[in-house]
Amino acid sequence: MSQATSLQSEVDALNKEYEGYIRKLRTAWLSQNRINSNDVYEVMRPHQRAEVHQRIAQWGRYITPLAGAWWKERGYGVIWPDDDSQPMQVYKLDEAA
Repeated sequence: MSQATSLQSEVDALNKEYEGYIRKLRTAWLSQNRINSNDVYEVMRPHQRAEVHQRIAQWGRYITPLAGAWWKERGYGVIWPDDDSQPMQVYKLDEAA
């Protein structure tokens, strides 16, 4: 197995573990920060939509340092995309030096 394949296998395994970690954090966070509405986004009033956007931003501020620390503990750094529709990228910390 090549070094690149081995590294990708390690990242894939860590990513599965990371997804479970994030899922638990999101569940706990949402229990305290869920918006109380029965409307879907498309029929919400402007102030309700603004609250949705505010909560999304709050989640980002909450999770970003936790996610970065989780990966750093495992020897990786995180690159956050400018566009939220794109995935974050991870890199081996000793390769970035």
